[in-house]
Amino acid sequence: MNRFPFVFPVLMALLLVLHTNVCGQYANDWIDFGKEYYKVTVAADGAYRLSFNDLQNAGFPVGSIDPRRIQLYHRGVEQAIIVQGQADAQFNAGDYIEFYGKKNDGVNDTRLYSAPNLQPHLYHNLYSDTTAYFLTWNQSIVQGKRMSTFSEVNVTSIPKETFHYNEQLRVYSNEYSTGLTISGVLQYTQFDEGEGWTGSTICIGNAGCTGQQDFTINNLAGGVVPGGVPQLEMIMVGRDALNHLAEVYVGPSSGSLRLLSTESFLNYQTKKINLPLEWTDISAGGQLTVRVKALGVGGVRDRLSVSYIKVIHPQNFDMAFQSSKWFVLEE
Repeated sequence: MNRFPFVFPVLMALLLVLHTNVCGQYANDWIDFGKEYYKVTVAADGAYRLSFNDLQNAGFPVGSIDPRRIQLYHRGVEQAIIVQGQADAQFNAGDYIEFYGKKNDGVNDTRLYSAPNLQPHLYHNLYSDTTAYFLTWNQSIVQGKRMSTFSEVNVTSIPKETFHYNEQLRVYSNEYSTGLTISGVLQYTQFDEGEGWTGSTICIGNAGCTGQQDFTINNLAGGVVPGGVPQLEMIMVGRDALNHLAEVYVGPSSGSLRLLSTESFLNYQTKKINLPLEWTDISAGGQLTVRVKALGVGGVRDRLSVSYIKVIHPQNFDMAFQSSKWFVLEE
């Protein structure tokens, strides 16, 4: 399924911090050691605006540079930005920079694992949710990378879209799974199978174990039935050297659930499931309950966790009073 994302509105940008001595990084060929770089920290996905005052307060030389030469880098790659008012080659009081920023994820953590396929998922960083964008300028270029702008063109022969794909992702990270160990005691120095942040332990056979856990996914209202059925994706991870057996239930409330699947996996493995839902699994108010029940092979001891749950479904274009909203269209 091909999708194209849109996001709005603009969020206020974080305060800039001067960063003048960038060095000692791996694959840092994008850095020009004759330039100054200003560090912009981002801890949430969204559209950010850097105003004239933001830049001036951070020491950025807004009064002496040509705004067309401004560049923004993230992980060594130049990002497309909007520089309002750059046409006159001056950065004036009403001008600003806008860019789309994403919080830190697990992409750079992959190299820490003994094999890339052992990393449970890429949605959560092992150390911090904050990433850094670096703002600079280059007097030797005509213009930095910019977002394209389009004018509205009304074409009556093109049918309007009736839905987009709403995605609701919940990442659980309140416990740390040490993953594969030696004799159940010693932990490897490298990151290994099942290691990383995950949800609360679901267990049977030990004191304090309830054997199951319910998860609530909201903001699923406005479904468009002709667009297809909802889709559930989730990952469970083993929390001990055991044979795991778990049931996954879904429904509009904890009192109205149906068995979706029964999953088995071993030791510290991660188990990913991707299954269609029924529209009746989602309540009229847009709520889905997912219950994971640990069974254990033969009803004996079991320990596992849920690392993330993602639901995608066709949805109408009503923002339902939300201040920001992703619209994901078929290409």
